[in-house]
Amino acid sequence: MTVTRLLPRLLQRRLHYPIARSFSSVNQLPTTSQPLGTPLPTDEHACSVSLPTWGSVVGYEEGDPSVTLQMKCGYPRFVYHPYVLQLMDVVVQQHSSQKMDCLVLPSAAAAKRCQAFLQQALEGKAVADNAWIFGSLEGLATSTTFTTTTTTTTTTTTTNIQVVSVGAQNIHAVLFPAQTAWGMEAKAYWQHTGEVVSSRRAERALHDLGIPLRKKVTSCGSQHHAATCPSATPHAILQQQLSQWTQVPTDHIFLTPSGMSSIYHSLRSARRFAQQCKQTNGRSIVYGFPYLDTLKLCSRPELCPAGTEFFGYGNAADLHSLRQYLFQHGPHVAALLTEVPSNPLLQCPDVYALRELANEYNFCLIMDDTIANCLNVDLLQTGLADAVCTSLTKLVSGRGDAIAGSIVCNPNTAQGQWMQQDLQQHHSNDDLFVADAYAISHNAQDFVQRNQQINATAGALTEYLRQHTAVQTIYAPDASPHYQQLRLSEHANGGLFSMMLSSHMCQRTFFDALDVAKGPSLGTNFTLVCPYTLLAHYHELEFATQYHVPPNLLRVSVGLEPFDVLREKWDQAFATSQLYPRVKA
Repeated sequence: MTVTRLLPRLLQRRLHYPIARSFSSVNQLPTTSQPLGTPLPTDEHACSVSLPTWGSVVGYEEGDPSVTLQMKCGYPRFVYHPYVLQLMDVVVQQHSSQKMDCLVLPSAAAAKRCQAFLQQALEGKAVADNAWIFGSLEGLATSTTFTTTTTTTTTTTTTNIQVVSVGAQNIHAVLFPAQTAWGMEAKAYWQHTGEVVSSRRAERALHDLGIPLRKKVTSCGSQHHAATCPSATPHAILQQQLSQWTQVPTDHIFLTPSGMSSIYHSLRSARRFAQQCKQTNGRSIVYGFPYLDTLKLCSRPELCPAGTEFFGYGNAADLHSLRQYLFQHGPHVAALLTEVPSNPLLQCPDVYALRELANEYNFCLIMDDTIANCLNVDLLQTGLADAVCTSLTKLVSGRGDAIAGSIVCNPNTAQGQWMQQDLQQHHSNDDLFVADAYAISHNAQDFVQRNQQINATAGALTEYLRQHTAVQTIYAPDASPHYQQLRLSEHANGGLFSMMLSSHMCQRTFFDALDVAKGPSLGTNFTLVCPYTLLAHYHELEFATQYHVPPNLLRVSVGLEPFDVLREKWDQAFATSQLYPRVKA
């Protein structure tokens, strides 16, 4: 199925969520269900927020003030942090005498890309593809005059989209008209490309500018400020850690400000590969049902103008269709993106067959291993992936208090070697703020031990639930023969699974009663549950259902709590959510 603007874009209602109260001063990992809006964990840089009931999830998606006014934070790509909002207010006040708004980006290059994106999305301004993917956007016009004609009037409008330096921490801002459409598209760029300014970077910039925090969000115990660490060392330490786990040289490892940013920059590199090595702009292929923003990123004509082909089942029939598609269009394909395993159904594609096709048709094979992680599957030494993208925000960090991503280029494949040389020329690790790199590397010191414990607990819990009469279906990686081929040990299945209850159980009552942390994200050291389809696809449930993703599906990210503790919590929730007694056949 061909993708142009395949999906209705999520309505960006979350542009400026009010932040109701300050954080608690106690930094701790939640082991129980938390009140609505509580940061998860209790930290000023928390990457998740408590949505403890089914109704609160629906209210969040519908922009209900009774829910949104209670939220003290949110996932950083979806909800602007208070420090980021304050910094954007400062920029508007300093640089705009008209009714303008702005978006802050982590570098001048990122701001130029955002500027080009907005001009294409809202003004129809053509930007040469070579300039877009090679970054030669210095000559981009800052003002555009365009004419709108209706049946009764003709209106000529001039916009002035400026890129300005904030004057601290290399942050640059894009100034644009303070209109809903512009704000929505700017937020779409932030969300889909992951080129974010983190809360730590914004906080430090405000400090450098001599501006007191409008509302100091206090915490203790895990703050990682830039002033506490040498300027370049944290990036090198984090690269060394990743090198040790992946057995890939550090110069093949690139850091990004978020996991989505790693996918975005891998796609840009693959498109440069297609232009230089295949003389084509390069289509992308998304294989298997992915995390929503991967498909949305590839579906934007501003970001992938040659288009995207979507094989949403990732099964044997799709593999057959993919072969037929490549037979006709293979020379025009730049990249195939897939997840190992997929989110939220935990399915694994036949990556060996995908590797053969990548070799035959000479495109870049990009794999997202965030759910599995490099300690559980080897996609690099096996020569399967050309590049592996990971959200370090998740299990590598574990605490859920820092956002980052990585791209590991494979020295064992020709395309991986090309991407490594390309990213050395076109990518900067500095877009990941130094204090965030420090936070991730600090949190990751016990990654190996945490991964082993979470693997064991998740395995025990899924086996228990598979036998339970209250459970209809468990979606887990170990059910996939292709994943079994990849895992490094019998128990290396990761900490994520999804579940559907039996028909005699109430999914909503169960979710409300389950006494664990509930909210977006995954890979935290504490168990985190969400009704994933509602959170990710609330405005496109029919689309998700088409690809066998049930509307009432619950996704479970297992933490470090003991299995016995989690089993008791599940049993207690089961006891409260039975609609009628199950009749044995």
